[in-house]
Amino acid sequence: MTIRTVLYFAIPALAAGATIAHHNPNAHYIVGQSIEIDGVVTEFRGVNPHSRIYFESTNDAGETEEWMAEGDSIINLRRAGWADDEIQPGDRIHIQGRPSRHGRNLVEWQIITRLDGAELGGGNGQQTERYRYMDERLAEFRRQRDAGGR
Repeated sequence: MTIRTVLYFAIPALAAGATIAHHNPNAHYIVGQSIEIDGVVTEFRGVNPHSRIYFESTNDAGETEEWMAEGDSIINLRRAGWADDEIQPGDRIHIQGRPSRHGRNLVEWQIITRLDGAELGGGNGQQTERYRYMDERLAEFRRQRDAGGR
């Protein structure tokens, strides 16, 4: 076996490990815990690989703290029905998510609820939303198939 053959198999295997490690939430968040925070959006960045919401929240001492919530990629958010302006500065939101492992004002959001009670979801890697998207697409396919077959 030549060095070229070994490298041909070794490099992709090493790169795959780094890719998987990047998307493991355990590195940044306490996966077994959940926190809830109310706040006012200051900025929404719909980007890849993780969209971000910057917001201000008032702590128990009455002081304003700056927070960041990290969610799914903008591509997955759009697939789940999000518009680019889904969250605007000044919006009041309630976030339920996983707390930072490092004690920072950082949360991996799982569910976002607006002041009017509408749930936005969009959490990082939320399987429920992906299943809902797939179910909607499958239902649309069936409607088109059945309408075309008559």
